[in-house]
Amino acid sequence: MGLRNLQTFLFFLLLMVLGLSAPLSAAEGKRLALVVGNSAYTATTPLANAAADARAFTAFLKENGFEVDSLINVDRAGFARGLPNFSKKIGPADTALFYFAGHGMQLKGENFLLGLDAELLSEFDVDAEAIALNSIISIMERKASLSLLFVDACRNNPIADRLNASVEGVTRGAALKGLAPVSSTGSGTMIAFSASPGQVAYDGVGENSPFTTALVEHLASPSLEVGTAFKRVIRDVRIKTNNVQSPQIVSNIAAEFYFNASAPATAVAASDFLAQIDFEKAERIATARGWQLYLAKHQSGSFSDSARAALRLLEGGGDGLVSPQKAESRMRLTQSQRKEIQLTLSDLGYDIGAVDGNFGQKTRRAISRYQKALGLTETGYI
Repeated sequence: MGLRNLQTFLFFLLLMVLGLSAPLSAAEGKRLALVVGNSAYTATTPLANAAADARAFTAFLKENGFEVDSLINVDRAGFARGLPNFSKKIGPADTALFYFAGHGMQLKGENFLLGLDAELLSEFDVDAEAIALNSIISIMERKASLSLLFVDACRNNPIADRLNASVEGVTRGAALKGLAPVSSTGSGTMIAFSASPGQVAYDGVGENSPFTTALVEHLASPSLEVGTAFKRVIRDVRIKTNNVQSPQIVSNIAAEFYFNASAPATAVAASDFLAQIDFEKAERIATARGWQLYLAKHQSGSFSDSARAALRLLEGGGDGLVSPQKAESRMRLTQSQRKEIQLTLSDLGYDIGAVDGNFGQKTRRAISRYQKALGLTETGYI
């Protein structure tokens, strides 16, 4: 591939991987949150990380200006008492947030969150022993200006199997693992799930689940609006679970929201805009000196990694042509970057095989087909 074509390919592909920031919309009113984390279940499998996830997310929220009601290891009654206590604090100009880590399940298309004491011996016990997610959504949409819900309740739950066995007739099989699809009805609502409908989420092998780990990392960034940040959460979780768990977001938020309220996000957005202009200039010049000047001015930011990759292609090789293999080798892509490229190609509909960071035959064919779609020389190398 010629150098110019190669840089164009990198520009398109890496920008999709890295993403761009968006301008800030000023928040009004209070920031209020209810965080629930249940680990010590008595009638079903205990969860190692749910309570720790809730504590980690509580700390993150407090650092970013939220007043938090935190409920750790509560039964259904304690869960139910926490909802009106939270609801009565919410005013019409406020941002309200709900986070749940623990067991959840779907029954006949409706989602339920479980307290520690849930047994659910039959379908008739569900209303008395579980909390309907839709009821929480309705409360928040009715009272808050902006409603944000983060639900990590898709973990493997044996109660669903037991309940399924008790459901009779045509409804047998109505109790399923994972959660059902949700569509919000009010404006200004975003609902984020740790897994897609019907998928089971992993509790994780570390201190926190893959979902909560990614949330805390990316939502804290001052340069990322919540919708953009969640795209990075999706990528991280897919990578950590080898593409078997994919978080989902349902949103009808018109305004933009940033968690990191203390950071000058408008300045960050303006800086990114100027960096994009300079990046495009350097990309048109396509010389090592051009990229060096860019990086001297923009040492960090949304485009710096792409600029360094382009510079590495030129260093030691002049401004002439280099072989595709050598050009890719000079980029020194990390394993994580390779996985992100594979995920990006997969999202575009290309078959890349396993998301493992190794560019095997399927990944090479996917790169070639993507190059062809862009009108570039097909080499199979980045």
